[in-house]
Amino acid sequence: MKSIISESIGVYLREFTKILLLSVMTYLPLLLIHAFLVNYIYMQTRFAQYPGLIGDAANGIFMLIFITIAQVPFIKFTLLEMEGEEHALIRSLSFSMAKALPFYIYGCIYALLVFVGGLLFVIPGLVILLLLYFVPYFIADETKGFKAAVRKSAKFFKRHYIKAFLIIILLTVIQLSFENIVLFLLSFYTNVYFTLLLIKIILLMLLLPLQTIILTNVYQRWKAV
Repeated sequence: MKSIISESIGVYLREFTKILLLSVMTYLPLLLIHAFLVNYIYMQTRFAQYPGLIGDAANGIFMLIFITIAQVPFIKFTLLEMEGEEHALIRSLSFSMAKALPFYIYGCIYALLVFVGGLLFVIPGLVILLLLYFVPYFIADETKGFKAAVRKSAKFFKRHYIKAFLIIILLTVIQLSFENIVLFLLSFYTNVYFTLLLIKIILLMLLLPLQTIILTNVYQRWKAV
C-alpha cells in the first residue's frame, strides 16, 4: 500500500499542471453547477414541512452524479500514464468527451439507486455504492459496455471487499476531515459564504484528483492479482 500511495503522489506532483488543467475543465464547472442547483433547491424548499431534508437529498444525489462524471478523465489519465502514453492529457479528455452522455446517464441511475437504497435502512445504499464504485474504472480501462462493467465492478469489489471498503472509507474521511478543518479555521477570518464556497471548490479540485489517482493505482494492482 505504501508503494501505491508513493507512486500516486509521484504522478500527482510530476503531472500537477496537467491535473490542475483537468480539474479546471471538469471539477470547477461541475462544482459551481452543483452549488447553484443545491442552493436553489434549499431556497425553494425553505418553507416546506422539512426544509432541509429535500436540500440534503439533492446535495447528495447531485454530488454523486458530478463526482462520477468528473473522475473519469483522471482515471483515464492515470491509466495512460502508467502505460507510458505521451499524450495522456489529450487522450483522457477525448475519451471523457466521447463518453460524457453515457456517464451522465449512468451517474444519474447510480445516484438514484444509492439514494433509494439509503432510504431502506442505509445499508442497501452503501452496498450499491460500493458494488458499483469501480464501474468508471473498468469503462476507462476499455471494458465494452456498462453491463459488463457493472458485473466486473461487483465481482472486483466482492473479491477485495474488506480492503476496498477500508481504503474508500479512509480516503473519504481524510478528504472530508482536511476540507472541514481548513474551512473551520478560515471561518475565524471570514464568514462570507462565497469566499468559503470558493475555498471549498479549490480544495476539492486539489484533493479529489489525488484520491482518484490513488484508487486507480489500487484498481490496477488488484486487477492483476
